[in-house]
Amino acid sequence: MIKPLLTKFILLAVMLIAGYDGGGISTAIADQDLGRALVRQHCTRCHVVADINPYGGIGSTPSFEAMKTLSDWRERFEIFYLLPPHPSVIRIDGISEERPENLPAFSHEILLTIDEHEAILSYVDGLEKK
Repeated sequence: MIKPLLTKFILLAVMLIAGYDGGGISTAIADQDLGRALVRQHCTRCHVVADINPYGGIGSTPSFEAMKTLSDWRERFEIFYLLPPHPSVIRIDGISEERPENLPAFSHEILLTIDEHEAILSYVDGLEKK
């Protein structure tokens, strides 16, 4: 009787740690994989992400790992598309307004879905603070 309860408890703990939301552990892992791919494609143009581009990025731009040391890192990542200079480059479909005319366009606009935004957050959740 104790072993089945212990097994269920361990499974529940693993599910919670992995971010189980009804979609299964594999969904949480898939979200992190998608998030990593999106970060590689879009964010590493400016930011250093240690396991992707340890020698890349722009020197004046904080690395993802450095930002995770801030007490409000989660909030910053949740609204990153609102924080300068992101509004001139990134838009979240269905959330962000069209790019304002007065903001310079440094590159082709990046349009992300809400699910892609969540996948990026899932990936960042798994990064270690440095």
